[in-house]
Amino acid sequence: MDSPANRIQRVLIGVTASFTLMTALAISEGLIKVLDCDKNICIEQNNYVLIFPFITFIGAFLLIIMHYSKEKEHENAFLDKWISRENEDDMRIRLRKEQEEASGDSMSSSWSKMEKKHLEKNLDEEE
Repeated sequence: MDSPANRIQRVLIGVTASFTLMTALAISEGLIKVLDCDKNICIEQNNYVLIFPFITFIGAFLLIIMHYSKEKEHENAFLDKWISRENEDDMRIRLRKEQEEASGDSMSSSWSKMEKKHLEKNLDEEE
C-alpha cells in the first residue's frame, strides 16, 4: 500500500493543477491584471480571485518540499511530524512493536525486571 505522504502528494498535484488552471482562466478573463494597470489602479480587478494563485503557490511549495524529502531518512524531513512517509504495512508492524514494548505484560525492559526482583524481595522479607 501507499504511504500517507504519497496519497497527499497525489491530492496536492490535483489541487495545484486545478488552481493553476483557475488562475490562468482568471488572468485570461481579466479578473487578475498582470500588466496594463494604469497608475497601479485596476478597475475590473477582483481581489478575491487572488486566492487562486496563492493556493497554487502553497501547493507547489508543499510538493517541492515533499519531493526533496523522499531521499531523507524517516523522521528527518520537515513534514514527517505531520505526514508519515512510511508504507502502511511497515507502519503497522512498527506500531505493533511499540505497543508490545509499552505494555506491562512483557517484562523485557531492565526497569521492569529490576522492579519485579525488588517486589519479590520485599514479599520474601514480609513472610
